[in-house]
Amino acid sequence: MSSTRIGWREAVAHAPSRGQVLVVDDEAPIRNSLQRLVTGLGYNVRTAASAEEADQWLNSQRFDLVLLDIELPRMKGPEFLRWALRRDPELAVIMLTGVDDPAVAIDCIDQGARTYLVKPVEIDFLRLALRDALAMRRILIERNEALSYQSASA
Repeated sequence: MSSTRIGWREAVAHAPSRGQVLVVDDEAPIRNSLQRLVTGLGYNVRTAASAEEADQWLNSQRFDLVLLDIELPRMKGPEFLRWALRRDPELAVIMLTGVDDPAVAIDCIDQGARTYLVKPVEIDFLRLALRDALAMRRILIERNEALSYQSASA
């Protein structure tokens, strides 16, 4: 590990610019648009129209980040967020919604979402949100690996 201290700006600047992203949104035009945008930013993207479909993807491969709609059929986004993070605490999650509700945003961020974006999302803001979330994921992974190494060495 480098002895040079960096700030959050440097951490985000060096965040992975590639990775596996799962887009979960029940509206096909929005899901497809997000898939194109995120793919255009250099990420590998899979999509799901429901929490059940997202669960199938999460069972079949590991994702770095999930873009998660708030309003899903049968299981709402915040409920799926809690379930997904219990399963993979290092998973980066960005919540998406068409309704700007500060109470829901606060609840989602308090539950572990990295941020909360209101649709339609500006491409530059989405790019920065992805980098920010992936930087935090990298920090969590490095921290957890260091703790595991320390525990194994003790």
